[in-house]
Formats: sequence, C-alpha cells, structure tokens
Amino acid sequence: MFKYDGLSFLVYPAVLVAIFILSSCAASPPTQELNDAEAAVAEAKAEGAPDCGAEELAAAESALRKGEALMEEFCHEVEARRMLVDAKTKANEAKFKCMTSAIPPPEEVVVVEEDVEFRDIFFDFDKSYIRTDAVPVLEENAQVLKDNPSYTVIIEGYADIRGTDAYNLRLAQRRADATRDYLVSLGIDSSIIDALSKGETTKFGEGTTLQAYQLNRRAHFVPMKPGTLPGVRLIIKKNN
Repeated sequence: MFKYDGLSFLVYPAVLVAIFILSSCAASPPTQELNDAEAAVAEAKAEGAPDCGAEELAAAESALRKGEALMEEFCHEVEARRMLVDAKTKANEAKFKCMTSAIPPPEEVVVVEEDVEFRDIFFDFDKSYIRTDAVPVLEENAQVLKDNPSYTVIIEGYADIRGTDAYNLRLAQRRADATRDYLVSLGIDSSIIDALSKGETTKFGEGTTLQAYQLNRRAHFVPMKPGTLPGVRLIIKKNN
C-alpha cells in the first residue's frame, strides 16, 4: 500500500501538472509552414512587392519573424504555426496586389467590316511546341497577313488554370513566342507581330474538365487596325 504524507500530496499534483503540460506541447514543429511562408515572401518580392505591395509585404515579414521566434520558445508550436500561416497569407496578398496592378485597362473595341479572319491554335498540357494540327492554321493566318499587309497582329498566349500564376505566365509567353516564330519562318515580318503572355484563363472554356483545359491552352490572334494604338482591340467581322 502507498503511504501518503505531506510531501506526497505536494509532489503528485506537480507531476500530474507537468505531464499535462508536456502532453499539450506534443504538436510537431511547423517546419512546412515556415518553408511555405518563406517561399511566399520570396515570390512576393520577385513580383515587386517592395514597391507595389509594401504594406502587405511588411506585415508578412513581421509575421514571419514572430513565427520564427515562437518556434524557438517552449510549447509555442501552435502559436508559431498560426503566425506563419498568416505570414504566407499576407505575402500572397502582396504578390496578387502587384500582379493586379500590372493588368492593363480594359481595351477599346473597334469593329470593322472586313472579309478577314484569323484562327487560334492550341497546345498540349505544359507544352509550347507547335502541334501538327496547328501547322495548316498558321499557314492560313500567314496568308491572311500577306494579303493584308497594312495590318499587324498581337498573339496572346494562354494557359489553363493548373500550375502557379507565375509559371503559367512564363508558359503562356513561350506559347506566344513559338507561334510568332513559326509565322516568321513562313515569311511574316517579325516587326508586325507582338507576342504577349496573358497567363492562365478560363475565358475560352469554363470549368475543370479536360475539354475546358484544352480550350484555354491556346495562342489567340488579335488583329490591329492600321494606325490603332496598342491596347485597342480590333474585332474583324466577316462579311456574309
């Protein structure tokens, strides 16, 4: 049998309290959250956040420092995790604020009656090479430009919504560049072609089906009226 004395009544409760505290601190360190927060801050800086999202970036860096400090303290894993998640959120706000500020204003639309038509071409997932089914389309578009030498064209590269925004911007630019280069190989002067990345989109196909993804992976042709300033879209309406 246990013999209870005054010391036992003091020691046992203290042991139970210590066990409770240790068990409540059993959460794993927020290493992944730290990595995510650091990566988000780096991406925000790469998008120009020190200039276009300074307030949000400062908040993200402050939360990141606090999270790192809490990781060093005993039994503060939960608070550290929350602070690091907040740092990632603030960094993403800074990044998207910069990306949004770079979006050009809505385009003016000019409708012209012409017997002229361009067709878009499509790309495989995560690829920017010209597919065989796109070759006759580009040959037709090249002939349209040759027959209408006073027109210029903007080639807008697009990607579907899979992947990060930054990656899709680069992928869409490679698609626009590949399309332009192919037209140049067909004898079109490169000076009348602008290749522009528009990043990811759902404007051509809504939803997350394979068909929608395919419709959004494209190079879209935007003809420009002679003398029209950049940013003014020309819609060619084909006569019947």
